Amino acid sequence: MKRTISVLVATGVLGATLTGISPASAATSAIDCATGGYTRVLNSYVPTNVERPAVDGHSYNIGGPSAYTYEVCLDIPDTSTFTIEVRIWSNGSQSVFMDDRPGDKVFRYSLGANSFWQVYGTLTGPGSTYLYYTWYEKQIPA
Repeated sequence: MKRTISVLVATGVLGATLTGISPASAATSAIDCATGGYTRVLNSYVPTNVERPAVDGHSYNIGGPSAYTYEVCLDIPDTSTFTIEVRIWSNGSQSVFMDDRPGDKVFRYSLGANSFWQVYGTLTGPGSTYLYYTWYEKQIPA
């Protein structure tokens, strides 16, 4: 039994080497969210391939009398895409900001005074899986 397991493990390692599979840590992103001066950090997880509300950690957001721009840096698994959709209501009109680039990314969205907004996201990955992500955010006065 011991030899059988050793042979299976060796075969699995050799098979992974021959097919070009590398450890997840081998691929790295050029984006380093930790160095961006972000004032809010959220570590969370979502089920894959399902649109989820509140991926920024807030069920809803209500802005004050000033306009703002939010800069967000997302740190996700290197082989995934986190599609972000920000739904904004301001002065009776609705707009949508969307970013569906793969991998880690930095994006900005702007809000007028007295806005209401919600952030939705869909993280792609293997089915029936939860994947972790880190949401870095800072607010920039307009």
